[in-house]
Amino acid sequence: MKNFIIIGAISMALFSCALPEPEVAESTGQDFIGSIIQNDSTRVSFKVHLEENVLTFYNGVQESFDVALYGEDTLRGSFPVFASDIWLTPSEKGYEGMYYRTDAKDYELPLYLTKGDYSIPATKDEPPVQYAIFRDYDSGTIRPALLQLGLKENTLVGTIATSTGDSRFLTGYKVDEGGFILEGFDGRFIYNVEASTKGDSIFGHVWSGKTGYYRFKGIVDDNATLEDPEEMSKLREDYTHIEWHLPGLDGDTVHFDSRTITKPTILAIQGSWCPNCMDEGRVLDMYYREFDGAIDVYGLSYEYSGTLEKATAAVQKMERDLGTSFPMLIATYDPKQDRNAVLPLEQIRSYPTSIMLDHQGNVVKIHTGFYGPSTKEYETYVQETREELEALVAKANG
Repeated sequence: MKNFIIIGAISMALFSCALPEPEVAESTGQDFIGSIIQNDSTRVSFKVHLEENVLTFYNGVQESFDVALYGEDTLRGSFPVFASDIWLTPSEKGYEGMYYRTDAKDYELPLYLTKGDYSIPATKDEPPVQYAIFRDYDSGTIRPALLQLGLKENTLVGTIATSTGDSRFLTGYKVDEGGFILEGFDGRFIYNVEASTKGDSIFGHVWSGKTGYYRFKGIVDDNATLEDPEEMSKLREDYTHIEWHLPGLDGDTVHFDSRTITKPTILAIQGSWCPNCMDEGRVLDMYYREFDGAIDVYGLSYEYSGTLEKATAAVQKMERDLGTSFPMLIATYDPKQDRNAVLPLEQIRSYPTSIMLDHQGNVVKIHTGFYGPSTKEYETYVQETREELEALVAKANG
């Protein structure tokens, strides 16, 4: 069995000495069909490529991410951004092991890497742009959503948008009987969608995560919308200003008072466990860099890890892997903490949520949730928000 090595930083007290040359793994260049088993039976598949000590996971044709491996007989690795890990052992067909989340108890799913080329059947016909669907959970709860479809590189792509976010990138193919299959795995979200269509009608099933499930039905409706994200979250009646004193990732307390700010500011409610927060974080960092000191952005992370130290480590990983440059703070780190005490909102309805302030500290808007790059709303949101910030900066400069 070849050795797989991660080279890390080694600190030595008192003195240092020359380190031996690390053993470099022989290039393998092997392709695999990756599979995660949900609900004891449902299979989500994807392309995986092994090169030296790095596994590259492909989430359809829309994104990829690397997992560096270490170990000998048992290989281990951590996914970027999220608290998700894998372990693998060699098998006759390739590798088998487990995908598991380190921030959740008993969250393990079988993972298989089977030697071979993962291919997605081509789709040439343009699908309907959008279905307005209703999600029916076994509890009797029925909720609206939008199932959006498109083509990328002759491949069927899609997403499920709810009032607070989306399922991120899903990729699939049409089936002969009428309908389609969509799958997605981004290191955190795990989705399998099976849909049947008849005319403008659709019905199907969605399996998500370890045990999540709902069935749905709906019709083609390109103009359907959900709740207005700028009307979903409200300030409390006793609101006068926004003030907080929170630990930064360096351990120092950061003080904020909206009455003393002098530039437009965005307060982003986020979490290291939240894929939609990852997508919003990239956009906010783009604005932060573009406006080059003319605006401020703060990421307020609501964590579940139980201790400040663990929460800080999780957010530091997110910051490092996303490459963001705006300050991030720990808003809460334990589920027992009151998550509605930090900001003067009636309640936090979604992660992410962003609060935009002008240079005088007035709340300009509150945007609940985030529609990421897999949705048709994304480009419009990015452009409109940029224009809003430009207007606020111009106003601040008089």
